[in-house]
Amino acid sequence: MPCATVFRLVASACLEDVKTHHRGARNGDQVAVHQTRVALTRLRAAIAFFAPMVEDSEWTRLKAELKWLNGYLGATRDLDVAIENAPRERLFRTARVESQRQLRRALASDRYRRWFKDMVDWVNHGPWSHMSDRGLVRLRASPASEYHARQLAGWHKKLVEKSRGLTEMGGRKQHRVRLASKRLRYAIEFSEDVLPKDDFAPWRAIVKQLRKAQQILGELNDAEAARALVAELQQRTKTTSAGHPRKPLALPGGKEKSRLLRRAAAAYRKIAS
Repeated sequence: MPCATVFRLVASACLEDVKTHHRGARNGDQVAVHQTRVALTRLRAAIAFFAPMVEDSEWTRLKAELKWLNGYLGATRDLDVAIENAPRERLFRTARVESQRQLRRALASDRYRRWFKDMVDWVNHGPWSHMSDRGLVRLRASPASEYHARQLAGWHKKLVEKSRGLTEMGGRKQHRVRLASKRLRYAIEFSEDVLPKDDFAPWRAIVKQLRKAQQILGELNDAEAARALVAELQQRTKTTSAGHPRKPLALPGGKEKSRLLRRAAAAYRKIAS
């Protein structure tokens, strides 16, 4: 299949997932909120993967609207994760009610409906699809298998470089490695039906290690995010449980954190090999 066709198929599937979970997310279902975020993250990964072919002025506008929507989804999802890790934390439960109210308003708004319709139109008929530059015309018509092979190799190389020295990185850099890992995993998954079976086989092993590394880095990120949420919510409300200073949420200790990071680093070495 040509690249343009594969992009439309992948992006349309992501948007269909958003549509499927829209009602549940609007009504506060935790799974639906999470799946909507996943669908949008996959959509952004697909657009980044095909960026040389599809980035245009319309995507710049739509991306800003997607950032607006992700703000509400992300705030609610972060609270859901925090509640899972600290179910007795009253600050989280109280904040979740307000966050869901704002998310419901966003998902029920004309702004959201316009964005979704415009996204569907852009994927299928956006300016990118008829730009006359010869290089872009060739790229849109080129075999997707060749394009995917090149892009995966490039993204893999960048992640290997980015993940070096993981155990010595600060939290922000580790988070960026995690995001790059997620993006590569989604790109590999997009490629399963595009690449020949023999060519895709090595990527299966890489996906396994990516999942392992993501889980570890995700646990560390969730713990840090939960602690930051407590501080933010306390500052916002100026109140504490029973009027007494709260103890900070427990985070993995130095030894435990080092152990987790060594496991993640080992996974990235396997990804590199």
